Amino acid sequence: MKTETKQRIWFVILLLALIAFFATGCKSIEYVPVEYHTVEYKDRYVIDSIYNRDTVQIYARGDTVYNNVVKWRERFKVDTLTYFKTDSVPVIVEVEKYTNQLTKWQRWRLNALNVIVAGLLVWLFFFIRKLF
Repeated sequence: MKTETKQRIWFVILLLALIAFFATGCKSIEYVPVEYHTVEYKDRYVIDSIYNRDTVQIYARGDTVYNNVVKWRERFKVDTLTYFKTDSVPVIVEVEKYTNQLTKWQRWRLNALNVIVAGLLVWLFFFIRKLF
């Protein structure tokens, strides 16, 4: 009677351990939020610029020196009502991280172990063959 109750207790403990083991598994995919910022209307600065430009050309022909001056004005207007600026990428990208990759040293050790085991198997084969 006592052995049956002990077996039932161990069975319940094992069952609870298995349920806990399978309930706590790998995490699901968790997306990292990316900040996304857009400025749509910006009217602090109104830039209307006028640039006075000129070109001076001095050249000599014979005994006469010529001074040629060309002046003009350039006007630039910047539309400040709608100004779009995006700070970051709006697409969610899932980053994969590779795990369980062996280093060179670990790969070399595994290959050396394979050679040693193969040598032991060959030696064991010849040793057993001598006995019989």
